[in-house]
Amino acid sequence: MSYRIFLLFVVLAGAVPLSATAQTPSPDPKVLAARLQPPDNLRLPPANAIRTASGLRYVVLQRGKGGAHPNPASTIEIDYVGWDFQGHMFDSSLPRGAPSRFPLNGLIKGWQEGVLLMSPGDTFRFWVPGNLAYDSFPGGDSPKGKLVFDITLHAFDNGD
Repeated sequence: MSYRIFLLFVVLAGAVPLSATAQTPSPDPKVLAARLQPPDNLRLPPANAIRTASGLRYVVLQRGKGGAHPNPASTIEIDYVGWDFQGHMFDSSLPRGAPSRFPLNGLIKGWQEGVLLMSPGDTFRFWVPGNLAYDSFPGGDSPKGKLVFDITLHAFDNGD
């Protein structure tokens, strides 16, 4: 069974239309392969990484055009890649060729906190402590411990 970020909430997500849906071009296979490789700073965030009160750390890899931010009740449209601290990529939307849509309040706490800081077009790298990831999830199917995610926010819908 492959790991999915929406582990417990796949049924809730369904097909949720977004007010502004971004199209993601199919990446070149070499570019895709490079994006799926673990980052060099997997285990140790760089000195410029911002640390939140919860222990989440992040850096901005790319800024979009700015603008509004999602709220906790938003449905988000994202591309993401997740690695465990051994460098194993355990999940990604990229090979599927289309962004994923999730209700933000149904995702791990690290994402619920971090994605609120993003605007459409932003790409952030998050170092998520286990207590903000899957450590409290029952069962052995989800990765435990610290995880690293690259997330690109394409769009969101606040249900307005």
